[in-house]
Amino acid sequence: MDFYFSTRYITGMQTQKPIVIFLLRISLGVFFLVLGIQGLSMHTSKTAEILRWFGRNDTLNIIISVIQILAGAVLCIGVFLPIGSTVSWLLSIGILILWGIYMVMTLFLKDFLRPDTLSWLYKTSWSFIILTSLWLVSSRE
Repeated sequence: MDFYFSTRYITGMQTQKPIVIFLLRISLGVFFLVLGIQGLSMHTSKTAEILRWFGRNDTLNIIISVIQILAGAVLCIGVFLPIGSTVSWLLSIGILILWGIYMVMTLFLKDFLRPDTLSWLYKTSWSFIILTSLWLVSSRE
């Protein structure tokens, strides 16, 4: 009895994609969901309340957290629901562009080589791994 393990999966529109893309989409989706939830939960902490009392504005952090949750949901749902390939591609490209903007703002404009070069390189390398994964997921076959 032979078992056949396919390296491809069928998307909602009956097109086939490599199973690696399936795994990347799920893992990136979960990553963005958790990142967004953490951002919102940090907003409701006692420390954040005290800092807001002293005048800190968290509006941008809340917006980024909501976008991260939506991005995670789009990546995960796009695997299972029949979203048109053009819509799915546009949403993935949008997430890729937003992550690139986030990287430029946080790694190069705000915290370039901080707190030290090695820590900055570590943070930059995992950010580029996520960017590359988003690029792979959003590419058309």
